[in-house]
Amino acid sequence: MKNISPQNKTSFGAFSFRTRLIVGSVFIAFIAIAAMGYYIYYRAQAESAYLTNQLDQSVQQHAEDELSAVSSEQANALNNFFASAKKDIVNLGSTTEKFFAQETILGTGTYWDATQQLYRLPNGSWDNQRSDVGSVFIPASVELSDPLNQELNTLKQLDFVAPTFLKSNPDAIAVYFGGGPGETIYYPNIDLASLVPPDFDITKRPWFVKAAPAQNPSHAPVWSDPYLDAAQNGLVITGSVPVFDSRGNFRGVAAMDFQLNRITALVSNIKVGETGYAFLVDKDKRLIAMPPAAYADLGIAPDAFPLGQPLDQTKAPPQIPAYFWTILTSISTGQSGLETISINGIERFVVYRPVPEIGYGLAIIVPSHELLTGSIAAKEQIAQSSKNTLVLSGLLVAAILLVSLIAALTLGNRLARPLGELTRTAEEIASGNLEAKAEVHGQDEIGVLAAAFNVMTSRLRNTLLGLEQRVAERTSELQIANQKNERRARQFEAIAQVGRAINSIRGTEELLPKIASVISEQFGYYHVGIFLNDENDFLTYLTAANSEGGQKMLARGHNLRVGEQGIVGNVAGTGQPRIASSVGQDAAYFNNPDLPETKSEMALPLRSAGKVVGVLDVQSTEENAFSDEDVSVLNTLADQVTLAIDNARLYESTRRSLEEAEALYRQYLRQAWSRLPREQQLAGYRYTPRGAAPLDAPVSLDKDQEQTHTRLTVPIKLRGELIGNLVIQSQDNRNWSQDQIDLVEAVAERVALSAENARLFDETSRRAERERIVTEITSKIRSTNDPDEMIRTALDELRNALGATQVQLIPQAINVSQDNQHEIYSSTPQDTKDGQRGNGAKK
Repeated sequence: MKNISPQNKTSFGAFSFRTRLIVGSVFIAFIAIAAMGYYIYYRAQAESAYLTNQLDQSVQQHAEDELSAVSSEQANALNNFFASAKKDIVNLGSTTEKFFAQETILGTGTYWDATQQLYRLPNGSWDNQRSDVGSVFIPASVELSDPLNQELNTLKQLDFVAPTFLKSNPDAIAVYFGGGPGETIYYPNIDLASLVPPDFDITKRPWFVKAAPAQNPSHAPVWSDPYLDAAQNGLVITGSVPVFDSRGNFRGVAAMDFQLNRITALVSNIKVGETGYAFLVDKDKRLIAMPPAAYADLGIAPDAFPLGQPLDQTKAPPQIPAYFWTILTSISTGQSGLETISINGIERFVVYRPVPEIGYGLAIIVPSHELLTGSIAAKEQIAQSSKNTLVLSGLLVAAILLVSLIAALTLGNRLARPLGELTRTAEEIASGNLEAKAEVHGQDEIGVLAAAFNVMTSRLRNTLLGLEQRVAERTSELQIANQKNERRARQFEAIAQVGRAINSIRGTEELLPKIASVISEQFGYYHVGIFLNDENDFLTYLTAANSEGGQKMLARGHNLRVGEQGIVGNVAGTGQPRIASSVGQDAAYFNNPDLPETKSEMALPLRSAGKVVGVLDVQSTEENAFSDEDVSVLNTLADQVTLAIDNARLYESTRRSLEEAEALYRQYLRQAWSRLPREQQLAGYRYTPRGAAPLDAPVSLDKDQEQTHTRLTVPIKLRGELIGNLVIQSQDNRNWSQDQIDLVEAVAERVALSAENARLFDETSRRAERERIVTEITSKIRSTNDPDEMIRTALDELRNALGATQVQLIPQAINVSQDNQHEIYSSTPQDTKDGQRGNGAKK
């Protein structure tokens, strides 16, 4: 055997091959396992950090989206409130302008006469009766003139519409009008003249000045600053709009007072998270609504900052951070945004949205940790999972090292090839291929080591897949929540659209199809139909539908027997809602060939004054399509549909009654004016520089006379009925200007009113004279108890009243020439003159 030098004995080559193989195998295994453990640790830490960061971003984005959705929804609700109020103000102004357009008719005092209804108070101002619908106040410095009386008579037509405005809007507390001369008409009647000083000038009020054309050239509705109402109505604002007549003349300002109690309650009820709250300010940073939680959180007292007063930084406590006032400036200037701020040492989200209809700003403040609770729990779970993975990996590494050492000691020679394969497998795993598997050769240590590698990689894969699955589940839950919110928003939009349709459409022929279409579009239902019962509640008729099958049913006049046919007939008869989650299992379901795809159906009764007037029928192509939320919202829509039907029917009935009254009045005018020329024997009047004279014959309206005179003929009409013509002739040929024609037409209108007043006065006078004569004759007849004397007195008085030469009373069915045994009473001037009343008057 070759001698080994001392130097070689100290080197690694001095050991035996087995030892070197064992040492080398163990060293290689240790290096591979250490590298794999380090990689696993590094990958676990990196994946944990990545998942935590992604989770933080997802939860943060979800929190911001939730805040944005809530703030936008609440801001839209507030904006809709003021938009609805503004619409009422515009309707009030347009209604008043329509009254002014008919001032020549309405101002005559037929309904209410200012000259009879107004009286002066001891302080000089003018007042009206407390029993009137609205208060009337005129300053002491204003005298009642004919134009002012006519204007007041016209404005009192608001008695018929102002109470409706107050009743239709529960937040409206007053409707009033201020005129240019200084008069005020106020609803309800609060005896305004007794509450204001006699020199009270309505034209100097801020709401009047702000709406008048001088400061409002666009003539748009304007809003006043909020103020606390003296009548304990809370915070109040005034909306006003200028009013013009048909000639474009400014006549005054119409206004409505709205209490903001519902707005205050709405803002106070906004809850986000556990302690989140909202508040509302105007453009001048005045508080419109702030709940107690906001006062407590900001450390301010309600007495120091009451509603209607601005949030002043100089008066606020120092613990409110300066950045809050910067955010408040953005809120009051109508901006939108999402900020983060620390208040009282707690980080908070601040989201704000404008209310553009009135210029307010809505802000919502919520602690950030209340919206990120899910993120904190998830990060703790990820950290715990990573820790468990590292512990398990350490245990696996230790086990592998132990197995490698034992295998190297016992099977050194057999380990060379299997260990090489195992090393390559470990390298694949270290490179990120967790799908790699070690081949197991037999049941020895190397096979166990290979199996351990496979178990380890399998557990790593399961761990990572579990993390990914949990993230996917959280993402799915967020998507489901978003879908529910979107569906809820569509449902509220459907209610809003139905409400707008009710306010803008009067006829059921147009309104009901619109409602059916809106419900179908917003809820995604296959078929929506509206049935109305007949007068006898025997049949219910399909009145509106959105589907193609529903249109066919409408075309053929589809109807069902109440209480007998189908789900709709059952609901129309019982008045109880019915839902068929699966129509095939419902005994009352009617299989309609025009709607073959129906899988589920819901019918809701339409009630008016406790009576079922129809049915709202909704059908879907899916089974179990109606959730509890759908039923609740559709019940609300059913109530709105009933309200729309009642309003449309009332409107149609009122319109027909008005048309009938106008037709009867025009017929009366035609008859009265057609009798007048015969009774008066009057063809008209001619007016010349020499004076006025009656016409002997009607004026010819032939165009032939225009060869020598230029003639202008304007019809004289009264409520649309022609009662005469105003004819103007000029000696010189001229072209009549439009201003001259307008002047003549205006004169013709006043001639019509004056002539009608004269005719009515003459008719009343003649009726009074007849009553007087009848009363005198009756008194003279009753002065005696002798029947013959009563008859003779009646004949004498009747002859004198009629100017007749002879009056006779002949008993019925008596032939005078053949029967002289009966008495005939007569009265002539000779009888009275000769005193023969007793003998000569009886034959």
